[in-house]
Amino acid sequence: MRDLIGKLEAVGDETAGALRVIAHFDSLVEQRAPVAAVIRAAAVLAGCPAGYHDAGRSLTRRYDPQGRSMAADAPRSWPRVAVPGRAGCCLWLEREGEHRPLDALILERAALAVHALTGERTHRSIGEAVKIACDPDASEAERRDAITRLGITGPITVVVGGVGDASAEGLLSPHTALVDEHVVTLVAGAPVFPSGLRAGTAVAADPARLPAALDHARLALRLTDRLSGPGASLVHYDDLGALAVVVERITPDEAGALDDVRRLDQARTTRPWAIDTLQAVLDHNSLRQAAAVLHLHHSTLQERLTSLAAQLGYSLTQPGGRQRAAVAVLLWRIAHCADA
Repeated sequence: MRDLIGKLEAVGDETAGALRVIAHFDSLVEQRAPVAAVIRAAAVLAGCPAGYHDAGRSLTRRYDPQGRSMAADAPRSWPRVAVPGRAGCCLWLEREGEHRPLDALILERAALAVHALTGERTHRSIGEAVKIACDPDASEAERRDAITRLGITGPITVVVGGVGDASAEGLLSPHTALVDEHVVTLVAGAPVFPSGLRAGTAVAADPARLPAALDHARLALRLTDRLSGPGASLVHYDDLGALAVVVERITPDEAGALDDVRRLDQARTTRPWAIDTLQAVLDHNSLRQAAAVLHLHHSTLQERLTSLAAQLGYSLTQPGGRQRAAVAVLLWRIAHCADA
């Protein structure tokens, strides 16, 4: 092979480049190289970043043309090539501009090399099937196969809770997996949720909508209160309405930088009850009802609100004050969702 490549290169034949690509990946397979070496080779041979994603393992690897590791959060606009026999696995080249003649061959041989090095995966765990079903990089066929394996039919409710939160781990269904920093559970239909659950939920009408439903359930989780708090510990994305736009478009850092949110944080340094007090008042029609939820006398609650008004710069009894407080508490939850 080396002799043939040398002769072809001597006369400038482009076939030499193709043979070099094939020989390189064949060599990696013979050496039983790790998958990372295959992706690095693809990047070096193509002269542009290359990436690999395994939905079942929630694993993404990217390398630059020098073989150096890159951040895993790649845009999804790059055309993908599936790895044969590896559901949910794909590779791509991040080529800016026109594709080069060898790009398709590099991806094809890299995919075959990964397949040869990792083998078939026909028996995936339940957790892997959940991850593939919700992964935006999985193909529609892979997603439907995963749902079939899970035995779920009809609309699917996605339930997202925090890692380490016992209330969200496996209470609703065995179809549970750790996806990034969340516990994700898939439940058939529209279940009746148990009490004592802190989670965000969203419904996917069919498997194709599961990735979007997962994103929506994560957004809903941002607005949950702790189990012992006066606010909702279970938030359904479909109930958010226009509030969903706020959660989708404002990042925690942006929310935390707003003056009204900063005032709430300052108030909590001396009044740790500030958020709970505002939430209870916003959620109930009368101060007596809010005071009962907070286990306070209504006069004590009134004193708290007077004290808060002086520090926040507005009162819930003033025109627009209640709306301002509602938005401020919403943004405060977004800003502190990572602390939940």
